Amino acid sequence: MKNKLWVNIVLGFFFTFIIIIASFNYIADPYGIYNSGFFKDKPASGKHMRIVKAVKLQELKPVSIALGTSRTDVGINPEHPYFIKPSYNLALSGGSLYESKLYLENVIKQGNLKQVLLVADWRMFNEINMRQTSDIERYFDKFFIYAYLINYKTLTDSYFTIKNQGAKAQHHANGQMDNSFLRSHIISSGGHLKVMNSEESYYYQSFNKNNTYKSTNKNSFEDFEEIVRLCYKNGITLDIIFGPSHIRQWESFDYHIGIDVFYKWKKDVVLTVDKIAKEENTTPYRIMDFSVYHELTAEKVPEDPAVEMKYHFEGSHYKEVLANIVLDRLLDKSPYKDFGIELNVKNIDSHLENLRNDRAKYINTDSYRKNVINEK
Repeated sequence: MKNKLWVNIVLGFFFTFIIIIASFNYIADPYGIYNSGFFKDKPASGKHMRIVKAVKLQELKPVSIALGTSRTDVGINPEHPYFIKPSYNLALSGGSLYESKLYLENVIKQGNLKQVLLVADWRMFNEINMRQTSDIERYFDKFFIYAYLINYKTLTDSYFTIKNQGAKAQHHANGQMDNSFLRSHIISSGGHLKVMNSEESYYYQSFNKNNTYKSTNKNSFEDFEEIVRLCYKNGITLDIIFGPSHIRQWESFDYHIGIDVFYKWKKDVVLTVDKIAKEENTTPYRIMDFSVYHELTAEKVPEDPAVEMKYHFEGSHYKEVLANIVLDRLLDKSPYKDFGIELNVKNIDSHLENLRNDRAKYINTDSYRKNVINEK
């Protein structure tokens, strides 16, 4: 009898403890996925944006979205007139093409989606992990969010949330990353030049070169084809762009991967869209290349760490002001008429040849490798 009593007491304490933790996490709601309303600021949410964005999709049911990696996450403001409202930045930091496809599929199920901007990034086609979190498919189960209530990490983030009310969240309500975080990183790290030299020296070292995910060896173009087919099948307007990273980024690519791999990838994107359009007996989706050699992408990098660049944070990430120029170009409302080239099967080869020629005009490869890669 006494043993049974002690078992009941222990179980009682255990379940009471679980209820207290779950209630605490629900009230603090550190990722903003329960809408409990007790604590407004969510400074811990930035590390869990995959679940946050999955939940926000269910709430917003957007008509238009932006897909991509952290470059899109930082640069693209879904409030821009290019987007049909309600709109949402659905880009994922370090995201793979598979993850973009997964999120697209679940937005389509809502029945409202009409417009997609895919900022095609070579990295998302060759990401190390096909899934950054192993249970990402479950994020779209409306009951899965409650698993976070009984979680030690959530508990520590709940405490952090309560303690740091008044601190900024890493992302805005529209899904775009707050640029102040990258700006602070540049300042604290010694300025643009120092950050660029450091990051570009190793940026592309770990990736595959053949459009497969390292974790699964799956061909990423299968996911790309599915994205394009999903848009055609559901009557969705899809624009595909190559983003306006700084031209130094492509020198890093050339050193670690080989620039011809980058150019072939662009051509494969164009050929794939054209192939699917022919199968669907329709017009190919628009593809525009902004990863070109231009005064906007060849912005001078200041040696003075106190001087701020106008268009870029570092080689990879561009600022919203440059992304807005890109979106204006898509609307044909930009004064930069020479920025961005619309691609198709007829002009892709000549365009790539122009890139090769422009590269020699805009940047000294030998000097770059000497200063950044320490190549003698």
